[in-house]
Amino acid sequence: MRDNKLPINQNTRKRRGNSRYFVYFVLILLGLAALGFGAFHLLSSLDVLNVRKIEISGNSAVADSLLRSTLRPYIGKNLLKVDKDEILKEVSGFARVKDVKVRRKLFSTLQIKITERKASLYVKSLDGDLFPVDDEGVVLERYGKVYTENLPLVNLLLNNSSLKSGFKLKNAALDKVLATHKRIMKEAPEFAANVSEYYTIDNTVYIIDARNGLRLIPSEKNLAKQLSRYEFVRDNGNISQSSILDLRTDNQVVVKAGS
Repeated sequence: MRDNKLPINQNTRKRRGNSRYFVYFVLILLGLAALGFGAFHLLSSLDVLNVRKIEISGNSAVADSLLRSTLRPYIGKNLLKVDKDEILKEVSGFARVKDVKVRRKLFSTLQIKITERKASLYVKSLDGDLFPVDDEGVVLERYGKVYTENLPLVNLLLNNSSLKSGFKLKNAALDKVLATHKRIMKEAPEFAANVSEYYTIDNTVYIIDARNGLRLIPSEKNLAKQLSRYEFVRDNGNISQSSILDLRTDNQVVVKAGS
């Protein structure tokens, strides 16, 4: 008697076996997802994880009181429900704040680490007010009526209404002054404290020495060396108060009559 059963293809068996494993894998993933969701829901409802303390570091210009007032709504909120992006957006609303890092610390603490923009210059407006700007030309807030930062001035033909906190100034003269100031801070930082004011005439940057009122035209190269040579000429030469000292000629200080 013949056996009429059809032979089962081995590839068909393998496909069926693979399909079964795939279903198991999907079920396991769904189970893990459900478990994770349940754990999150449970933890996010625990009072022990509610924010009770906010630690702030890295700020000096922006007062703790201002930051704590901004962050007060997060007190009592569950750590897992705290939206970090929302905090970043709110704290970055201060023009002085350049970067913010937010960290949750068990069991009830939020840590806020701030990197502030540092003021480089005061821009003096046509109205006579001073506005701090950073090395990128961003206008920074000034808290209070007292100018606590000892910074050089630069006069720009701008009204107060044009100097809004958080906005970057687009001004060719300011760009040239900032570039000069950065070079001094990098190449001759010990001289930076002697600069009281910058100004420009015909795209040339001038410096006013805070110690004596002398006006300098800084060199494009060997800046530290030329400033040192200026110091020697200033101390040993009979320089008129109205003179302009041009440092752009290498190894020389050219004294020009000023008005």
